[in-house]
Amino acid sequence: MDIWESRDKTIKKEIIKKGIYSNKPIECCECQIIIQDVHITGMNVTDLKNQLQTEILDDTEKTIRIGEANSEIDRKIERGIQMMMIAEESLFTIYMSTLCKEGEQVIVTFNVILKYFKPFKTIWNWTPEEKYEIALKYKEVGVKLFKESRHIDAFHKFSKACKILITLEPIPDLELDKSLEKNINSLRIILYNNLAGCHMLNKNYEHIIKLCNKILEKDENNIKALYRRGVAYGKLRNVENAVPDLKKVITLEPHNAVAKEQFLIYNQKLQEANQKCKDMIKRMFKT
Repeated sequence: MDIWESRDKTIKKEIIKKGIYSNKPIECCECQIIIQDVHITGMNVTDLKNQLQTEILDDTEKTIRIGEANSEIDRKIERGIQMMMIAEESLFTIYMSTLCKEGEQVIVTFNVILKYFKPFKTIWNWTPEEKYEIALKYKEVGVKLFKESRHIDAFHKFSKACKILITLEPIPDLELDKSLEKNINSLRIILYNNLAGCHMLNKNYEHIIKLCNKILEKDENNIKALYRRGVAYGKLRNVENAVPDLKKVITLEPHNAVAKEQFLIYNQKLQEANQKCKDMIKRMFKT
């Protein structure tokens, strides 16, 4: 039995019936699949649907588009399908990071038949307009997921959109229509801000600072980026950098109560640190 396994060992595909020699599905390919014989350890079927947010795994024939998975398990299923050929039938085993109450790992097994897929161009052959439209679509899905408190799934969507836009670099060399170039640059700033928002929830302050630096290189008065970078600096106890960012926010938006509150907190800490430094210098000169 031919076996493929992902690098992180969370997806295993064992061929039951070999398919027709063909290319394999890539990003944006429409795939007609059949999923059968779903078995789960560590979780019942109802919990699988509710907790793992799967839209694919339900014992039916369906058409999916590679890249549109919105949950951890569906992303893993997509990854496995990208290693299949037309008419292939394989046994999938997926190991989930989600743990059930007893602390057992959730393991899902099922059969997949890839009946057919509609080819799509490789990303390097997408037009700039296609890249922008697909990235915009992923961003909008990410925003919806974020509003549903599915922050990790939203992060994956924003990241995927960013990776698409990165393939356009260096943008000036493309000599794009000015309107399209403006839209691409605007979308990238929005995505960086959205990624920073996801990182804020997970307290990944170093990542927030790096993302906000990229934004502020292009838009020095971006309120969200200034605020998030200021708070991130503050959380890392770098009050000397936190205070100027937060001060700039309340200068640009005097009625921003949240920023004003954070500014007062870190400005007080900065004043206290400066006073301690002065007192220490005085003691040094007295001796």
